[in-house]
Amino acid sequence: MVTLKFIRYAFLFFGLALIPMNNYAEGQDYFSQNLLKNFTYRNLGPFRSGSWISDFAVPESPPEAHLYTFYVAGRNGGLWKTINNGTTFEPIFDNQDIFSIGDIALAPSNSDILWVGTGEHATARSSYWGNGVYKSINGGKTFEHMGLKDTHHIGRIEIHPTNPDIVYVAAEGHLFSDNEERGVFKTSDGGKTWKKVLYINEKVGVIDLAINRDNPEVLYAAAYDKQRYPWHFEAGGPGSGIYKTTDGGRTWNQLKKGLPKEKIGRIGLDIYRKNPDIVYAVVENCNLRKPTKEEEEQDRRRGLKPQKREIGGEVYRTDDAGRTWKKMNTVKDNVGGKAAYSFNQIRVDPNNDQNVYVTAISIASSNDGGRTWHDISWPPRRMFTRAFGDIRTLWIDPQNSKRIFMGSDGGVYISYDGGKTCDYYDNLPMAQYYAIGVDMEDPYNIYGGLQCHDSWKIPSQSWSGRVTLEDCIPLGGGDGMYNVIDPDDSRWVYNTIQFGGHHRVDQKLGIRTNIQPRREEGKDPYRFNWCPPLHISPHNSQIIYAGTQILLRSMSRGDNWQEISPDLTTNDPVKIAGKGHIQYCTITTISESPVTAGLIWVGTDDGKVWVTRNSGAQWHDRTPSIVKAGALENYWVSRVFASNHEAGTAYVSKSGFRRDDFRPFLYKTTDFGQTWTEINGNLPDKPINVIFEDRKNPDLLFL
Repeated sequence: MVTLKFIRYAFLFFGLALIPMNNYAEGQDYFSQNLLKNFTYRNLGPFRSGSWISDFAVPESPPEAHLYTFYVAGRNGGLWKTINNGTTFEPIFDNQDIFSIGDIALAPSNSDILWVGTGEHATARSSYWGNGVYKSINGGKTFEHMGLKDTHHIGRIEIHPTNPDIVYVAAEGHLFSDNEERGVFKTSDGGKTWKKVLYINEKVGVIDLAINRDNPEVLYAAAYDKQRYPWHFEAGGPGSGIYKTTDGGRTWNQLKKGLPKEKIGRIGLDIYRKNPDIVYAVVENCNLRKPTKEEEEQDRRRGLKPQKREIGGEVYRTDDAGRTWKKMNTVKDNVGGKAAYSFNQIRVDPNNDQNVYVTAISIASSNDGGRTWHDISWPPRRMFTRAFGDIRTLWIDPQNSKRIFMGSDGGVYISYDGGKTCDYYDNLPMAQYYAIGVDMEDPYNIYGGLQCHDSWKIPSQSWSGRVTLEDCIPLGGGDGMYNVIDPDDSRWVYNTIQFGGHHRVDQKLGIRTNIQPRREEGKDPYRFNWCPPLHISPHNSQIIYAGTQILLRSMSRGDNWQEISPDLTTNDPVKIAGKGHIQYCTITTISESPVTAGLIWVGTDDGKVWVTRNSGAQWHDRTPSIVKAGALENYWVSRVFASNHEAGTAYVSKSGFRRDDFRPFLYKTTDFGQTWTEINGNLPDKPINVIFEDRKNPDLLFL
């Protein structure tokens, strides 16, 4: 999710440093005092699309001043506040350095005290990090950074019900590496000092916390053992488990009786308000089970021996404060669904312990304490019928269980009748763009691919003098990625979706054609990056390039494809076989020189940089030479850009984000990649996603 103000700060912190190459020493001053002095932004949309919501904070017994107040945290969209029940929202976190939010919490005893835990709690391959926790004592007017900077990802914040100075923080730690600043942290002085009260080891963080409001010395913590690499995700390490303290965190005991062992995976927790001895847990359970008879038959029809399956999402309940646990669902009810590392939260109705909900692609709902389950997308228990999928968070009003807040990849939904109907709050300007393109019309149009929300065409101006929802045109489905437009005839638009979907859009006739490259039988299938690159030749706009592990070229606008390279990746069989919804050893970026036809640069996710000067007849591996200049060999090539002015000049940015290395890596060559120069200059320690060179001024670079 990206707010407009976030985009403004992304200019600064993620790189767009409009700094001439010869102005390194005074670059920041030049940038801030001159280029943005009179610069303003307009919201161009697309409007009312919604985006990934990570959490809500709602005053439970609000005074008059907060009667219609609640807070909304976006995955990467900062923090928003409404004081009129959602009629309008105000961004209140834009002055901070971080916009990714894992959890937010209001002090039960003081609705002006708001805590923000930064860094996404989802452990997806694209989850952005944070820099600890922030506190506001005036309802979000101002914030103070309260430490825990190296936790990176905050799973949950719990505040003492009567003493707002006592706060517990569940910290997941680094996503792509081991570190010690993880576990459960406690402050008794409002965040001035912290004590690590639960620590398993440098690999295991804590993803969830639940506090007993009748006896706040009692807390339950969900430890989470997982290993994520750029090419692989191991979800169920042996360190996952549920821990309990009865003395405010001084001592902890692991709860085991009745719970699964070994590869438990991600755990979500919730305590029943009216009887805190009742606690629910949803576990990912990555252990294997024997196939059912139906599954055995499915395997046989596919020509396979019967395969073991992951047990999948399970719900457990304790009625004795954690001493013993009972599994509630049957084998047929996998309540967690796929990608539990991004979901797996459980909520019990504060007024009826039989009503239980688990967030997933949809919501798994039970009205008998977990014995039977229903997907709310289907009868007989349909709920939130207007809602977009991928449910990330749920809040149920303790004073009125029919008032439910739901946050998904589609935004904010609120029901006042237990989910039978809901209001959709489509006035939060948040979106997560993967890539942007423009056409050569006058006035020009902007094209963008959005996480979960298709590809869109948006005019820079309209007949009314302003851009509205009616001016925005959808051009593609799925997770929208690249959109490239024929510079000679904007009738033709090419776009990609996640993992390789390629389409050609004829804007004149309104026809969308599937042009995804497919390999002939008998050869290894094409591997596409999650965000598959697409490039139009600057010399002939009917020629387009697509990246797999091989560079492909079409001379016919995508009707036919030709391989013009060997495998340009490391083709590592171990990394190619990685789990976790990842396709690795793929091409990530393509650039043909506007100066010389057939001079093409390619970069890959496993760190390779290649160039051909004869349309693919011969390829030269420039990885060793860029490594000599200081680049890390296996770091993701986020962008390669062939100069608009000199044939031998090109720029390469590498990203260490997926290695927990947040430094910039930026290089320039003037001799076709034989040698490189590092040009990081005074850039801040933020990964670089994009670099390009101004078309008129070769000294002016954009990041």
